[in-house]
Amino acid sequence: PDQEVLRKPDWIRVKAPVSKGYSETREIVKSNKLVTVCEEAGCPNIGECWDKKHATFMIMGEICTRACA
Repeated sequence: PDQEVLRKPDWIRVKAPVSKGYSETREIVKSNKLVTVCEEAGCPNIGECWDKKHATFMIMGEICTRACA
């Protein structure tokens, strides 16, 4: 990249998801070869949503055109 990417401060970082619901949702997504906006956009709320078994799927391809992250 042309510009150096600055790291987020510790207080703003989201901890890695480790819940049972997250793991179950991840397994469903991977075993069915689904592509989610959550993963492609690097959503910081993925742990919270996937814990509730909520996900947003990409249905028109595998490349996310949103610049969420």
